[in-house]
Amino acid sequence: MKEVKGKINKLVASDIENYLVEHPDFFQARGELLESLALTQDDGNTVSLVERQIKNLREQNGIMKTKLRDLITAAERNNKIFDKCRSLVMKLISTDDSREFFSVVEKSFKHEFKSASYSLIIFGKNQKRINHFTSIVSEDYASDYISELMQTEEPDMSALKSMEQQFLFGPAADKVRSSAILPIRNQNKLIAILSIGSEEENYFEPDLGTLFIGFLADVLGMVIPRLSEK
Repeated sequence: MKEVKGKINKLVASDIENYLVEHPDFFQARGELLESLALTQDDGNTVSLVERQIKNLREQNGIMKTKLRDLITAAERNNKIFDKCRSLVMKLISTDDSREFFSVVEKSFKHEFKSASYSLIIFGKNQKRINHFTSIVSEDYASDYISELMQTEEPDMSALKSMEQQFLFGPAADKVRSSAILPIRNQNKLIAILSIGSEEENYFEPDLGTLFIGFLADVLGMVIPRLSEK
């Protein structure tokens, strides 16, 4: 009898835990025991194990509902961006002169994307301003302001540094609360950077998918050199 008591006294919490893990059906035929178990909550009140399980399930259900709602919201936003990108791409691939190209881009960002500001910086030796949102600058000059952005391979939607925002958006920089910066490449060579700014703080954010606007950057990478040759 003393030997049995000695073994029982040596039981530790991990032994009980391991046993229950190995025998998940232990409480199957012990309903009364299950109901008699009580747990102390953070507020000091005692609840049964069953009540605690119900509470946990409700909390998990609430978390899942929130995640599902966030996924649906993100999908809806991505779908809207896809529609805008598709509309612009269809217009761009049928453009055959630079004047029409810049007009199409400007109208799209102004009316469809409803941007607070936007700019297209094309890299070249002969620096000049093409219109109020498009300019040609040298890579060396741009690197003094946006060197980190010029190194990125994918669209960047993270918060901009003050110097970067001022360089990309100019006088309208103060209106921009979130942005998408698209590096435009042709045969892996950086040829331009397109910046889209929104007055909505969360319109562009790091968690937002970049597939569609990334495709837009790919199309621009094919169209811009073609127009420059004419």
